Amino acid sequence: MDDLARPAISAFPRDLAGAPSFIETQWPVSKLSKESYKERKAGAGQTLTGLGKWWGRKPLVLVRAIILGVLLPAGEDPAADRAIFLALMTMDDEGLLRRLKGAIPPATVYAHCTPREQLECFIAEPRPAWRPEIDRETRLQITRRAFRRMSYDQRLEFCLRPEEIDGPDPKAWADINAHLGTRASSLPELVAELGQRRFGHVPRVGDVFSGGGSIPFEAARIGCAAYGSDLNPVAALLTWGALNIVGGGA
Repeated sequence: MDDLARPAISAFPRDLAGAPSFIETQWPVSKLSKESYKERKAGAGQTLTGLGKWWGRKPLVLVRAIILGVLLPAGEDPAADRAIFLALMTMDDEGLLRRLKGAIPPATVYAHCTPREQLECFIAEPRPAWRPEIDRETRLQITRRAFRRMSYDQRLEFCLRPEEIDGPDPKAWADINAHLGTRASSLPELVAELGQRRFGHVPRVGDVFSGGGSIPFEAARIGCAAYGSDLNPVAALLTWGALNIVGGGA
């Protein structure tokens, strides 16, 4: 029997109606601020900007975080709750490794290695470079170790955004399900299950000032029933395009 098939063991009740949510008890402001800044700095690489410019567009990562923060229950172990939230957002150590893209320059890896690793794996002068005899697998292992030693800001420079991958890996889902008492293997499945337990139905997210459409788009993409409206016809068109052209989900 694999991890995802085992019955989940959780301290949370099946009925979460009225139970305090994660967002009411704590919030990883620093990391979310940095993720939001990274998304904004992507410029034309952002998911929705290609449809048209809109003032004050909400970062998708922040919308995702708020919806999950409302749905996730707050337990008696704040550290465990925070670890699960960060895993869902792929903002924990393993999630950041999963988001790692391409190669990190040897000089950057070298700067975060131990003196022994530097001596055994690199030629230091004139500029740090891998020794020719170091094979690809060893380079990868050393790079991952160095990556873990970087600050959050430094790691983000080499990472995809959370929305650019398909969420946590199977091992993370096993931990998430054990903590929450769920059986999900994707964000839409988790959102639907927690919505049923908290509200009795799939979560409904409405934005009556939808603007560029970030809130209904991201809500639909992670499995909510999404509604949006705006008095400005340009905003309404952008929201329609986000849901129907870019594809927020069914």
